[in-house]
Amino acid sequence: MSVTKAIMELISQETVISVPITETTDLYEDLYLDSLSFVSLLMDIEEQYNITIGLSEMADCHIVGQLINLVEKKIREETEHD
Repeated sequence: MSVTKAIMELISQETVISVPITETTDLYEDLYLDSLSFVSLLMDIEEQYNITIGLSEMADCHIVGQLINLVEKKIREETEHD
């Protein structure tokens, strides 16, 4: 499964509303993600990809595409260190 599809699946598990999730979807405005869901999503992503994302890094990700880019960047960094 691609990173994009996996992240969108994780996001859909954290949201209570049923709307289509695209790379331009706003996590807060469109999906009403609250702080608890935000932290839970962060933990799910870190666990699935064995990466660490700082809260400040993720806080800058309001759009799904930004989050996907951050996760892909962290995966590359982790791969380079191995």
